[in-house]
Amino acid sequence: MHAVGSVLPIRIDDSNRQIAIIAIDESEHLSYNKQAFTCNITGERPCQQTLTIQRAAATVMKAIDHPIPGISHDLAPLYQRASRQSKHAAIRSSGQQYDTNRPGIRLGFAIRTVSQPGLISGSPPHLSILLTHLGDALRYLERTDIRFYRFALPRPFNLSDLAECQTQLALLNQHISTRNLRLGVHLDPHLSLSHSDEQVADATIRTIEATCQLLAALDHPQTINHTLVIHPGAADPAAQQRFTQRWVKLSIQARRRTTVEHTGAGLSLGQLLVLAARTGIPIVFDYLHYRLHNPERLSLALALGLTLATWPRQIRPEVHLSSQRSEAHLLPGRNGTSRVIPPRAGQHADFVVAHDAIALLEAGRGLPPFDLMIEAKAGDLALLRLRQELAHYAPEWAARLA
Repeated sequence: MHAVGSVLPIRIDDSNRQIAIIAIDESEHLSYNKQAFTCNITGERPCQQTLTIQRAAATVMKAIDHPIPGISHDLAPLYQRASRQSKHAAIRSSGQQYDTNRPGIRLGFAIRTVSQPGLISGSPPHLSILLTHLGDALRYLERTDIRFYRFALPRPFNLSDLAECQTQLALLNQHISTRNLRLGVHLDPHLSLSHSDEQVADATIRTIEATCQLLAALDHPQTINHTLVIHPGAADPAAQQRFTQRWVKLSIQARRRTTVEHTGAGLSLGQLLVLAARTGIPIVFDYLHYRLHNPERLSLALALGLTLATWPRQIRPEVHLSSQRSEAHLLPGRNGTSRVIPPRAGQHADFVVAHDAIALLEAGRGLPPFDLMIEAKAGDLALLRLRQELAHYAPEWAARLA
């Protein structure tokens, strides 16, 4: 955690050159006008000491040159881009309420419909089978009022499959378009734009292009609702350079639908922000990965706010939520014996701890709205249980979930 009074910029307003920032102690709002050299603090409690304002102003000046500790790259273009794309500064207050005029948070789950054994999930052998299964899954989503779903791509998958399934795609598009549903795909971990093997990189580009065309075929015309998530790959500079070089090889349509997620090791969120500033790729914030790997020691509200600022205004950001597995596994052995296997760091739990969800939602007060993907091994059961627990522990947030 940063020291009280330390601040980092989140947005630059080009109209009046006012730099809006987040106070890490999360109890004050501070705005600094660089031209007039004035500094005002507003919030739930008034500032009582002029020294606080002076110290905050000095910290702002340092933050302009070094936005994130340990990251030397100037992230000003990211802040400028965020200001052009949003009219709302990413500043939060513990007492600030969501705008009731904004759409609610769509809560989703990934692939597994555990409560419905008849619904087949996983990677089917052909796109036509995937679309058949997807139609069944969408009817289940409608019955349970779930509006966000991640499906798995068929193996193998290429552009020629799309031409064979035009009728199925048109029918599914009509169903999805009338129900405010959002779909997503996560690229297989073995595919990476930063991979050292050119054959793997070429396969990655082909898969990204085909996937984005599939998502476009299921989306509203001229809009971007369904998105693809990829991992950045290794953390070394050479890998980041390969990522940037291959990113520009993607079509404009593919780049508009592709996002990148920070992981629990390797490339940190701060380094990924630099990559986003260079490429313009939106970042998917992952709660568990943030807890596991945060070398810049960013507060939860600041880390979430910075990642949301990388998204274009016309696309609702995606955020991932999961809890660390804490229970042990019992591995059966011979002659009735068993062995206890402790959970691995970063291993997803079957369900989501309700207070992890509440912490993430609280950090999002005053930030742009986003959709929340539950990454739990129990799939839809984890989502349904989280709904019930939020209704009990945090009814305000339960009401915000669409």
